[in-house]
Amino acid sequence: MSDTKTTKLYETLRQWRNDMAIKQGKKPYMVFNNETLKLTALALPQTRDDLKDVKGWGAKKINDYADEILALVNSPDAVQTQSSDQTLSVKQFLELVNKTLFQHVSAVKVRGEITEVSKRESYAFFQLKDSNNDNDYGVECFVSWRNYDELNHLLEDGFEVVILGFSKVYKTGRFHLEVERIDPIGEGVLKKVFELLKKKLAEKGYFDLKRKRPVPEIIQSIGLITSEAGAAINDFYKNLGTYGFYLYLRDVLVEGDRAEESIISAINWFNKHRPDLDVLVLMRGGGSLESLKAFNSEGVADAIIMSRLPIITGIGHEKDITIADFTADKSFSTPTAVSVFIRTQREELISSIESYYDKLIDIMNEKFRHKKEHLKYMYERLSNGAQNVFNAYRFLEQAFLRCLYQYGTTIDKWTHRLHMAEQYGLSRFENQYRAGQKKLEVLEAALISLNPEAVLKRGYSITYDSDDTIIKEGKNIKIGDMLLTKLYRGKIKSSVKKIE
Repeated sequence: MSDTKTTKLYETLRQWRNDMAIKQGKKPYMVFNNETLKLTALALPQTRDDLKDVKGWGAKKINDYADEILALVNSPDAVQTQSSDQTLSVKQFLELVNKTLFQHVSAVKVRGEITEVSKRESYAFFQLKDSNNDNDYGVECFVSWRNYDELNHLLEDGFEVVILGFSKVYKTGRFHLEVERIDPIGEGVLKKVFELLKKKLAEKGYFDLKRKRPVPEIIQSIGLITSEAGAAINDFYKNLGTYGFYLYLRDVLVEGDRAEESIISAINWFNKHRPDLDVLVLMRGGGSLESLKAFNSEGVADAIIMSRLPIITGIGHEKDITIADFTADKSFSTPTAVSVFIRTQREELISSIESYYDKLIDIMNEKFRHKKEHLKYMYERLSNGAQNVFNAYRFLEQAFLRCLYQYGTTIDKWTHRLHMAEQYGLSRFENQYRAGQKKLEVLEAALISLNPEAVLKRGYSITYDSDDTIIKEGKNIKIGDMLLTKLYRGKIKSSVKKIE
């Protein structure tokens, strides 16, 4: 960014970003990181569509900040040069100074030694003295309520630090730096800061065992937060074993100014986008207190506390213990120790399952043995019972056959008797039938002689009145009666005209 115009625009965008961060109570990098601002200054976007092509501009950032950024890019405020004959009021002068500082100085990093700390209820003042054996130089610094709680433990006389702040002039004309971040320098200071932060977070209950989330007994899906290029991830993979784990890696910075932001972002991403995971593993290799600064930050501790997913840490070597380790739900001395724990947990689970399997087999075999003996006993009883049944059946069969033979003999005897009775009955019936037939013939001959039909055959006739009554006497009829006379062959109907 050697071009003067581009550099000036970049500084203007940084100052806007820093002011926006203060206004929203955020860290500057949470609004935009410096790389995105550089790319924006180089691209000189004119529209929202142009911003889409710049790395770091998502839909939400375009919606929130596009109008203000485009206004700065297309019409950046220039520093008004005051003519020598123009007279300013004190207020105008101070506003001009702050405007000039805003456009040309913006956020700066200053190294020095903290002295003359004066703390209030929610803010603090201190002097930052030049630490290069020239204490005559110093600048007044101010920590506002937005950053006081996070930076309070760092405000100790004698601490050598690097301060990120913004240049400003009070209404009274006093110059100061408004502090956004404090980075301790040197192993001695870092150790003291570590102990102070450890004490602070312990008092807030961050390390309380009752607060910590239990690590699942069965770990299957794991979110990994570490550097993809570091040795820690290779050691972790090498010692994990092949047990069907599902691994999801978020590549993060583990050292430097942006490491804290990168780690916090990864923890938040997993909680938002992969809440189904069993655990998160935060790890890196060993190093100095300076290189482990991100893992000894309150911001990372806050992210671990707020995580809904259990977090396991494996940071540094055996001797390294970080604030993240104290805060995590479970911590190990190295990334290798984490993978060994997860692998051992799975191996113990498999071993337990195999042990339960063997016990189950033994129990089932014992039960089968008892059942087999019981079945054998029942088989013997059943065999004896069946033999008894068959013997009883054969006895009954023989008794039945004897009865059947007796019944057969009896039936044959009665059949013979019935046959003899039948012959005797038929003989008597035939004799009686012939005797009866002879009687019928005699009676028939007698009846024939008495049959009216025979009389009619000899020339006689029979007369009936209208009621089919045979007329025997003339007194039984009267003149006009209709009579029916039956002849041997044929009938005659007549009407009575005269009776004698």
